[in-house]
Amino acid sequence: MKQKKLSWGKYWPLVIILIVFFSSLMWEHRKASLESVPVTKVDFAMDTVIQYCFYGENAQKALEECESLLLELEGKFTCSETYGSGKGEILQVNQMAGKKAVPVSPETFQLLLRSLELREQTSGLFDVTIGPLTALWNIMGDSPSVPPQEEIETALSLVGEGIFLEQDKQEVYLQREGQRIDLGAVAKGCACDLLREVCQKNGIVKGYLSLGGNMMVLPDSKEMRFGLQNPLNGGEASAIATFSLEGQTMATAGGYERYFEQNGVRYCHILDPRTGWPAQTDLLSASVISEDGALADALSTALFLMGREKALAFLENVPCHAVLVDSDRQVWLYGDIEEKFQFQLLESSGYRLAE
Repeated sequence: MKQKKLSWGKYWPLVIILIVFFSSLMWEHRKASLESVPVTKVDFAMDTVIQYCFYGENAQKALEECESLLLELEGKFTCSETYGSGKGEILQVNQMAGKKAVPVSPETFQLLLRSLELREQTSGLFDVTIGPLTALWNIMGDSPSVPPQEEIETALSLVGEGIFLEQDKQEVYLQREGQRIDLGAVAKGCACDLLREVCQKNGIVKGYLSLGGNMMVLPDSKEMRFGLQNPLNGGEASAIATFSLEGQTMATAGGYERYFEQNGVRYCHILDPRTGWPAQTDLLSASVISEDGALADALSTALFLMGREKALAFLENVPCHAVLVDSDRQVWLYGDIEEKFQFQLLESSGYRLAE
């Protein structure tokens, strides 16, 4: 009996359909796996600890690009001669103060433009020309101490006006010798904005990045919960409240992590451009929530310096959300934070919501 030969010709369409079907199943399984397992890393840049947590097919690529960009920005924005890498654009501007203009990158130029706008908006409480005072106090150095009042006044005289920006040439000039730019109160917020763009370019929409006192959260991260730092816990990680933060950046300013003590008095690293001294305020911390990371970073410092009453009045004209924690352990909420971000104060924290 002759065996009938099997012909595959008429079955090829079915075979192709099955291949496509199972390939699709494998891709969906891989995609689901990528979306459920985050790519994480803890790093150090911009003089602070960085935490990455990204989900998605290109999460590793996005993380590596964020790392590279942070190192680049660190080099451009630092005002230290011993810290950072890259071209040191702000360092060069400071070294050439009173002498000549210095060409800078578009990132640095745009950040300085924005910084001048924010100085105007905060009536000078946020001011990147505070560099002479930060150098004098050296609170982040090895052996800080209270400087003589005469030296404080000399440094204070260099704070304020004096930055000239040449748009056509992308050049920056400090008018007087001895002036110094310090971007410490805005650089990390700006970096959050640029890092969000890296994530968007790579299709990463879930996850977060913690950059010192700044938290940038991607838009599809509603189920993630974050904690508001306890400002009376000596800088140790403990929360007084939890909240969601999808699609926003939150920046917090406070004097509880970076400070020194002399003769029983604590001096925090946030300096007041009105007095030349570390902040004297009834606030323990000020947090600002906004899609605009640079705005959140700068305003958190300005609000902290204002104190509770003036800060709450100031916020009435600013499109953002804020959380103020005062020295009476009261938590003041500005905006619909409880509804929009599911803000919940922890009963065990010892703090209470202000009425």
